Amino acid sequence: MWSPDMKAVRATIKKRGGLSVRRTSSERGRSEDPADLDWHAAWLSAQHAKLPATNTSLRVFGRSICDKHVFNALYDYIGRYARDNRGFSVDNVIEYLDTEKAFEDAVDYAFDSKRFLVFAILGWQSMIYQPAFNVCPPSQLTIHHDAGNPDSGLVFDEYTVSAEMCDRPLHVLLKSFGNLLPARSSNTALAAVESSKAAASWTALYPSELNVYLLHALLRVRFRWVDTLALHLDYDRSTRTLSLFSFPSIRISQLRERSGTIFAFTSTEMQPVDPRADEDDIAHFLEEVLLSFRLLFGQSAKSRKLFRHIVNPAQMLSPQPDMLLPLLCSEKHPFAGVSEENWTPRDRRVYFAARDFPVMYERVEHLAKELNGIKPKSMGDLLRDRRDTLQFWTFWLVAAVGGASVVLSLIQVILQAIQLAQGAGIG
Repeated sequence: MWSPDMKAVRATIKKRGGLSVRRTSSERGRSEDPADLDWHAAWLSAQHAKLPATNTSLRVFGRSICDKHVFNALYDYIGRYARDNRGFSVDNVIEYLDTEKAFEDAVDYAFDSKRFLVFAILGWQSMIYQPAFNVCPPSQLTIHHDAGNPDSGLVFDEYTVSAEMCDRPLHVLLKSFGNLLPARSSNTALAAVESSKAAASWTALYPSELNVYLLHALLRVRFRWVDTLALHLDYDRSTRTLSLFSFPSIRISQLRERSGTIFAFTSTEMQPVDPRADEDDIAHFLEEVLLSFRLLFGQSAKSRKLFRHIVNPAQMLSPQPDMLLPLLCSEKHPFAGVSEENWTPRDRRVYFAARDFPVMYERVEHLAKELNGIKPKSMGDLLRDRRDTLQFWTFWLVAAVGGASVVLSLIQVILQAIQLAQGAGIG
């Protein structure tokens, strides 16, 4: 178990005026690493500014948590604890920090504030959920819900739970909110390998037939950029809104050596009645997030072009965007010249949801079924829809034959008019 030297922490804060000082991009220079997190400092600063008075009144390492250096110190220490431990609860984190005198002069009524602060930081580090402030009493934990942007209702069962859940393991606490970290299907047909007989039932997904250009052109889908990983590829059919995660680079940093707070939410239960994500499920989930951007954007020329139009800087969730996002979505060969790593999404000519998206299977299949069920409703739709090549070329053949017939008929009418005019002149 990781054990920081809290005396050294306090000494460092006194000496430097802060801990965990983050370099700016100008200090580092432009990084060639796709997992560069230059955007993260600005995003985290915006989250820190949202902390309510009940949390900012807490003193950490002898100083106010309003101090960004102090907040960053606590943030980093909770992150290290989360990376080095499994099966712990929010209360376990608080007990450890209390033992090390991180929270000074804490009183009993501040316990709920400490619970929510740790809960919030775990959410910001994993980006599975975002905490909501000042909407419920301190005895409850609340996840942010943007009522103005509806979701499918298949991810969150609850947005508020009792803070008493803080004494339960993180995967149990997370499951009380809903299906935020999905597990692979227990369906044997979906879990089968490609060479098995069950694979014959898999539906082929072609990038030319399932992409954001067709979703936008045929279904009039609206794209919503979110900083909540649990909502990635969540499709609200009533408003035709598709949620997309804005910060894919943090997934790479978590995949490398399977580190990161998100793995602290790993289920340690063996064959639970209600399947919960184990470490392999979480790793696959992160890989699928990256691969989904290639399927929906990167392998379609029109989708790559559309990406540049649907990414409005005013709608992005950080003053500094994640530079991996345009790399994944607007480049045909985004990793040319880059050494291949385990996280690198590999483009395929054909995908199978059960093989390539075993964790997000239902979300990908849902999008495919929505597109398969839509038929062109206008001349413009017919021109844009090339999924059914027979229908597309039949349309153009009929149009060409019909157009030729009209031209020939027009020529015939003109010739007849000329003949009549010549006959009248002779007469």
